[in-house]
Amino acid sequence: MKGISLLEVVAALAIVFLLIGVAMPALLNAVARVRIGHTRMALVDSFLVANRLAVAAGSATVMCPAPAQGGCSGRPDWSRGWLVFADVDGDRKFTARDTLIQRRPALGGDIRLHSTLGRTRIVFQPDGDIAGTNLTFTLCSEHADPAGTVVLSNAGRFHLGQASTPQVRSCRDG
Repeated sequence: MKGISLLEVVAALAIVFLLIGVAMPALLNAVARVRIGHTRMALVDSFLVANRLAVAAGSATVMCPAPAQGGCSGRPDWSRGWLVFADVDGDRKFTARDTLIQRRPALGGDIRLHSTLGRTRIVFQPDGDIAGTNLTFTLCSEHADPAGTVVLSNAGRFHLGQASTPQVRSCRDG
């Protein structure tokens, strides 16, 4: 009977590990790109829900980043999820008097979502506009390039784009 020598086993394992080493970064990149795309669509869905509710109800609807303990965060990091709520009492803060419309969970993997500095909430007005200036969201991952953006205009319209190098650096540094 003939068997497999130790040298043949080592050579086969070396080839397998080499193939895994080449394929793993590509696989991680593909997974991160899918997660970034999913997060973009979830964010856009929340924009549309908030906009429609504000127009239909004739009152302000707010979107804000949501920390694990609840309420709205005062930071531009939306990676822990976000809230959409009808601002019944008009204070722009999520309280027991407000109506929760949507809660998005924290993002999976190493996906990060950051908004323009200084913009920690979005207020959709009854006419569909947002209060304040245009707002840019940057989505990034350690495993995917290029990162993406979602820009929300004052008119409540959005468009998707590619992130610049400074935007990616800011997003990854958090």
